[in-house]
Amino acid sequence: MRMWLFPLVVAAAVALPAAAQVWPGYPPASQADIHRYRLEQQRLRSAEQAAFARQQRLNTRLTQLEVEALRQPAPSVPLVEPFPSLGGTATPSVAGSTARREAVSSRVRQIDAWLDRDPR
Repeated sequence: MRMWLFPLVVAAAVALPAAAQVWPGYPPASQADIHRYRLEQQRLRSAEQAAFARQQRLNTRLTQLEVEALRQPAPSVPLVEPFPSLGGTATPSVAGSTARREAVSSRVRQIDAWLDRDPR
């Protein structure tokens, strides 16, 4: 009984490597067909990823536009200050700003004089 088992095991061992090298598709394909198939799969995957990237860029741009639309508008600031009145009398705001400017410049002159003093 053991004598018929040995040739069966040898035949199976010889046939297995040959069966492992056959393309599982039907009908059996050549290496070139397999290569073309895999390249086409990669090409389709690349096109799908590029379309997804374009969609994400569009969604990002749309979200940016929505956020910008929801922002509060900046307050209107005049580009130039209005001219003071020509009547010769300074308005209180102009007189106040003149006093502040003179106070700052007197302090700056004191600092400049201290920095220009003779070294000891």
